[in-house]
Amino acid sequence: MTNSKTADKANKAYQKAIKKLEDLEEIINRSPAVYCIWHLSEGMPIEFISANISQFGYAKDYFQGQRIPAKSLIHPDDRARIEAETLQFLKEKPKEAKHEFRLLKKDGGSCWVEITVVPFFEEKGEPEYFQGVIFDIDERKKAQLALAESENIYRAIFANTGTAMAIADENRQPLLVNEEMQKLTGYSNEELTGKNISWLSFTAPHDVERLINYHRLRLSNPELAPRNYEYQMVAKNGEIKDVFMTSGLIPGTKKSLVSMMDISALKKVETALRKSEGMLNELFLKSLDIIGILDVRGTILYFSPSVKRVLNYEVKDLVGKNAFDFMHPDDVAMVINDFSKVITQEHKGIITVLRFRHADGSWVYLEALGNNCLDNPAIGGIIINARDITDRKLLEQQLLQSHKMEAVGTLAGGIAHNFNNILMGIQGYVSLMLLNGDKNSPDYGRLQNIQSLVQSAADLTAKILGFARGGKYEAAPTDLNALIARMSDIFGRAKKEITINQHYEKNLSTVEIDRVQIEQVIINIYVNAWQAMRDNGDIFVETANVSIDASDAVRLSLKPGAYVKASITDTGVGMDKQTCRRVFEPFFTTKEKENGLGMGLPSAYGIIREHGGAIEVISEPGHGSTFTFYLPASRKEAVHTTVPDKPVQPGRECILLVDDEEFVVEVCREILTSLGYEVMVATNGREALTIYENNMNKIDLIILDMIMPQMSGGKTFDKLREINPACKVMLSTGYAVSDQATRIMENGCSALIQKPFRIDELSRKIREVLDEKLIK
Repeated sequence: MTNSKTADKANKAYQKAIKKLEDLEEIINRSPAVYCIWHLSEGMPIEFISANISQFGYAKDYFQGQRIPAKSLIHPDDRARIEAETLQFLKEKPKEAKHEFRLLKKDGGSCWVEITVVPFFEEKGEPEYFQGVIFDIDERKKAQLALAESENIYRAIFANTGTAMAIADENRQPLLVNEEMQKLTGYSNEELTGKNISWLSFTAPHDVERLINYHRLRLSNPELAPRNYEYQMVAKNGEIKDVFMTSGLIPGTKKSLVSMMDISALKKVETALRKSEGMLNELFLKSLDIIGILDVRGTILYFSPSVKRVLNYEVKDLVGKNAFDFMHPDDVAMVINDFSKVITQEHKGIITVLRFRHADGSWVYLEALGNNCLDNPAIGGIIINARDITDRKLLEQQLLQSHKMEAVGTLAGGIAHNFNNILMGIQGYVSLMLLNGDKNSPDYGRLQNIQSLVQSAADLTAKILGFARGGKYEAAPTDLNALIARMSDIFGRAKKEITINQHYEKNLSTVEIDRVQIEQVIINIYVNAWQAMRDNGDIFVETANVSIDASDAVRLSLKPGAYVKASITDTGVGMDKQTCRRVFEPFFTTKEKENGLGMGLPSAYGIIREHGGAIEVISEPGHGSTFTFYLPASRKEAVHTTVPDKPVQPGRECILLVDDEEFVVEVCREILTSLGYEVMVATNGREALTIYENNMNKIDLIILDMIMPQMSGGKTFDKLREINPACKVMLSTGYAVSDQATRIMENGCSALIQKPFRIDELSRKIREVLDEKLIK
């Protein structure tokens, strides 16, 4: 019975002890401190760790039965230090020790912890295991590290700033000085921070009272005390130096932070600067360029008076405003980028081209050079030198447009040439069928319709060729007044709702032109005017003799000299600047598709340029348009020609036909044969030379294609004339007359015929050449 009671009592005591342990464990687990025990055997395995290790991402059972080494929880960069501290701990055997290290979290991160370690010794007095209490000190540690880093930064700045700096107490006694301060004063660190010296020791007598008053005011009312001022210092060697000083109280203390800069050299040049100031002001007043100063935000601090001449602003109306507000929206981002580079790249100038708003609202192109002078006390900003380059930009745009039109023209000319060759084949076969056809047959009318369509297609290629700078077919001295008057009469009768007002200069110089092509130019401009005026309106035509000087010659891409000018103005809806820039581009049109393909004005452009002239347009929305073209003036008398009207003329001579296109050769051979001629064929220049050398006494005429591979028509012509200077050659081409064709004609070529040609045209041309009736 006694034993049973004893057992019950012992059991209750055991249960009570277990309860206390559980309560203690609960208290531990709820506390921020993590308790752990690890054995001092190899690897120092963790024997116990409290459940609140979960604050670092670990589950309690993660460590149970795993004998995980304690050092596995230590950041690799801290392990060597902790191991060294542990060895020292074991050697000295204190009651406890504290360590700080970065504990590795379960997610791979880390945080700073502090661990208090208490050793437990075995009977022999050697430590057997450790008990530790771990606290999370991550925030405190980071703050300490940040503070230490900040202190190091400020110490580094203080020591290496390049400026003489010191910290002084409220009695003006230096407490800390840097090396630059020692250099400036000539005193050593020990002398400056000793008890027998103060600021007044190296202040010139006449400045002592003023500096004392500043210091008193700084202590009593810091906001009223000046922070920056100049005074004269007496160095240890007796040298008097002009010093610029900045002084202010360190927050929360009565200590002053002082920086000093030797401005003796600056003072010496002040007089020279004042002398040069008048000269610089005069330069700014007389400069043709705009000279300005901007701060880092783009605020205008200064503009030279030339801004009035260039932009028509008064200087007072711009100073204080932001320069970016006056720039074209499309240029602002680019200018800000360049401006930022100027700010960060000291003394390195950057050139920027931008558009700046004129006082009248228009845009002026400026070429601006920016230089960083922020560190110059006399300037304290970015110096801008800006030049008006509006005229230059306009010339560049005109040159670019000219190159663009030339490139497109080359492509268009090649296409038109090939298309004319194809039309030649169609026209040739249609001519043959009409020549031998029954006029009463229904097909005869259809063939005539096909011939009309071929002619329409040929007219279209003529426009393309005109645009492609190939429009001078047969130039002759012409009275431009009479030509325009005739076309005005024709157009006026067709469009009676339009009134054409004509003013022609008397004694207008003649122009050497292809009349058909210039007529096409006039009609194209008239049609454009008619479409722009909708229901009705007026067209004003004016001609004049003009002299193009060097500046206008550059603008118009012409040679200086005498020209005839024709201006055609309408009262239509007008065009904006963007449309004006594109109006001479092929296939560009603002009209509905049924009103044209956009080839009229490009064709006019090509024809005028090929005639050695220029064409331009001036227009504004709602104010109509003025097209002006210039043609070189001629001293020759105007001539009048008539187009012969004769039927098909056959013949019996021998003709050498030279063309590289097989289908052109076939159809032309059939045409010539049907006309009664004997025909020999060559498909290239070399073959033609061989045939002619062997049959020159038999061949009466050579019809020569101008564009051929290997040996061109021009080279072939030259070789033929070497063989027989009296040979008769008719040039045939799908191109308009180019410089090469003109040279061939000037060198004695008998005639030129343009593909596609009808059988009656060809027969008349052949007879004219063979009968020596040459068309001039």
